[in-house]
Amino acid sequence: MFVGDNVYTVLKTAKAFLKSKGLFEYDSDAEILLGFVLRIKRSRLLFVINQKLTDVQKSEYEECVLRRSRREPVAYITDFAGFMNFEFKVNKNVLIPRPETEILVESVLKFSKKENKRSLLDLCTGSGCMAISFRKLGGFEYIMASDINADALVVAKENARINNALDIDFVKSDVFDKIGDKNFDVIVSNPPYVSCEEYDFLEPELKYEPENALVAAEDGLFFYREIAVKAGEYLKAGGSIFVELNANKARKIKQIFLDEGYGGIEIIKDYAGLPRILKAKNKC
Repeated sequence: MFVGDNVYTVLKTAKAFLKSKGLFEYDSDAEILLGFVLRIKRSRLLFVINQKLTDVQKSEYEECVLRRSRREPVAYITDFAGFMNFEFKVNKNVLIPRPETEILVESVLKFSKKENKRSLLDLCTGSGCMAISFRKLGGFEYIMASDINADALVVAKENARINNALDIDFVKSDVFDKIGDKNFDVIVSNPPYVSCEEYDFLEPELKYEPENALVAAEDGLFFYREIAVKAGEYLKAGGSIFVELNANKARKIKQIFLDEGYGGIEIIKDYAGLPRILKAKNKC
């Protein structure tokens, strides 16, 4: 595939190839993947522009670029994704952390520090990126992170080890089923919220991610209803819930929490001005 054998020529060829396949971020994709193959940071490529690749490196890079051309996400090719300035292992058992979810983490951190909140439950933790970020940045005394998927919890525990956040209590649980009699100052969740109809129209990259971490029953609203109905039993007085929203159904989700008696409901917008986070105070 590649013309030439140094970083400059190989990178130029890879970018042109990915562009021809209709990828919008072909520049960054090609650079990230080459940095991965060379085991250096993307920012260092400029300093090795004339370095020759070995035949093994060229073959590995070609395979990476071909995988990306088939719309496989870069994070699944490199096995890592960045989130809140930390690195997280990802594979096809967990969703890839996204910038929009950082808004959820930042909102919770701001609230918890202002209100001196000390305990947190992360429902549907997936890769553990939120729970681990809260452990590293939030000053919480106790964090529980749950997921129904045992394979996802394996990844989350590995990420806790990688990021030196070993004191998180990971639990296999279907929403609240195995949480026990604990109560929390804060409950957070980025639950599955894509309807079956919406799933058919998702971009190809998302079809590589675990469907059960994306799709929810009841027009994508199932988990919001589960959380709204049951969370009050697990929240301390003065506690709050933060959930990431399906922006297309923000009004319906807000109404679900209103109908269950939660107060102080706020909608926080994302970088594109879309409703992305719902905050609600305990109904007690």
